[in-house]
Amino acid sequence: MNENYEITPLSSDFDFSKVPGWYTFCFNSACPLHEQCMRFLAGTYVPKKVLTVRCVLPHALQDGKCRWFDKIQVVTMALGFSHLFDQVLKRDYTMMRKRLTAKLIGPRQYYEFKRGDRPLSPEQQEMIRRVVRSFGYEWEVPFDRYFQAYRFGNPVVDE
Repeated sequence: MNENYEITPLSSDFDFSKVPGWYTFCFNSACPLHEQCMRFLAGTYVPKKVLTVRCVLPHALQDGKCRWFDKIQVVTMALGFSHLFDQVLKRDYTMMRKRLTAKLIGPRQYYEFKRGDRPLSPEQQEMIRRVVRSFGYEWEVPFDRYFQAYRFGNPVVDE
């Protein structure tokens, strides 16, 4: 990440609108993991107007372990890469754009990410850096903006 860019910190107020619609919640305050669990944290902020959600049932906790445990993580997301191609040679432009378009799942999503309509996860940021380096460029990828956000949906642990 470019050290010259300011990172907008995570707000101290939990923003329920940032919770993905597919996310599964937990309301088990007796769980020994609840203070570290994103599912429980998000569940404590479900607005009163929301009447139904997907949730983890209390018996998912087995021997102090829960396969649905989603450790609270704050990550640095990036928005936009409108200046990515400013330093790219003309001969590399088309192939680099095509490679990034394929890795970002098609033209529509590529342009949404490029404009900053969709945030880029740390993994997506690193993928873009790898693509740029694969063309021999050593400069830092200039993302337009950075902000901190909660990560939702750590993989379910199979036992």
